[in-house]
Amino acid sequence: MSQFALCPNFNLRDTVTINNCNKKPFTSSVAPPSQSLQRLNALSTSVHFATLSGSPVARTSKSTPSPFSIPHSRGAPLAPRSAAPDSTMASSSPPAGSPLNRNLLVVGPGVLGSVLARDWLVSVPGATATGLTNTERSHDRLRALGIQPATRVSLQQQEGQQQHEGGGGAGAGRRWSFVAFSAPPSGSQDYVADVRSALSLWDGTGCFLFTSSMSVCAVDDGGAVDDMGEEGRGCPLVTRGSAPGTDKLLGAEEAVLQAGGCVLRLVGLYHANRGAHTYFIRAGSVPRPGGYLVNLLHYEDAAGLGAAILRGDGSGPFRGRVFVGTDGQPVTFEDMVEACFSSGVFPRAPVTFTGAFPEDPRVGRGKVVSNPATRAALGGWAPRYPSFAAFMAAGGKDWYGSCGLEF
Repeated sequence: MSQFALCPNFNLRDTVTINNCNKKPFTSSVAPPSQSLQRLNALSTSVHFATLSGSPVARTSKSTPSPFSIPHSRGAPLAPRSAAPDSTMASSSPPAGSPLNRNLLVVGPGVLGSVLARDWLVSVPGATATGLTNTERSHDRLRALGIQPATRVSLQQQEGQQQHEGGGGAGAGRRWSFVAFSAPPSGSQDYVADVRSALSLWDGTGCFLFTSSMSVCAVDDGGAVDDMGEEGRGCPLVTRGSAPGTDKLLGAEEAVLQAGGCVLRLVGLYHANRGAHTYFIRAGSVPRPGGYLVNLLHYEDAAGLGAAILRGDGSGPFRGRVFVGTDGQPVTFEDMVEACFSSGVFPRAPVTFTGAFPEDPRVGRGKVVSNPATRAALGGWAPRYPSFAAFMAAGGKDWYGSCGLEF
């Protein structure tokens, strides 16, 4: 799911010739620390069950079903309501570090979620990954990546068959120990209900991860923000009611954190053929100030970061925590476009930024995002692609450009 709200994403493959191609095979974005896998191996031998009947996490809206809403039954294994670390959770709740299985469900396996699932399969031996989609259009791509495709309807059918064959009662359907929600708000009629439905598919062990956006951060004066909370500058949130998009994200974040899940706030995502740079080159004339500061992270690094959080790399396992995904190298719109041209990855074309900064110095200038707490918590995580400029200077080569799959 692209978190870049500044402009639409375009696949430039049909409109702009890219001068370099890439034949690099897929590898896990960052090899997980050995202790992470050892911990997962050890903890997987311990089985814990808990039910929280009637938990508000499991209740979905009675409005029209959303694309990823999964009907559930009361009494099903649900995520614990507490957002506190496992050491302070009630004894009836499963410990955060005792997954029932190593299997991952990705709700919304698109440009980001597909690679997160593939990263999981590569980095966690013996794991499976299921991609939950609204339609079957992407199922061939998912199968090619080793991901088991599913739809809301197919999960309902599987649950009904399991109950019929096994005589199971309500809530006998499959649950996952690891769930990543990477579906965008744009495809949902009731986004918070969709997230709560995904939470009902989590067995409460392992980790639930919701990919959000740094658009929920109110700073837009060019100032610095980070993920240090009260210990640093932090990230002051936008006021509820400011915009429908951020309202949806904040509501979803709240539901996830209350359930003990984690949130990953991402900056603008890109790969060679997708991101703001492709829009700028395609448009030619952009009604935005060229000096606007934007923060970026490659899709592969965002996927790897998500997988690291789910695995509990570093100081994990994690519960009720907010992480930030950024490469820490902000760039202006003008410099972003120039990096595309000066590297030779894109043929030079006229691009003009016609906008001006607003008179109010508190808005319209962007922000500088860093994530020292996230990097430290994950044992020194660092992006494979250190910056957008470095990525382009190295030829703009990535897995997306060579996989032969349509996203």
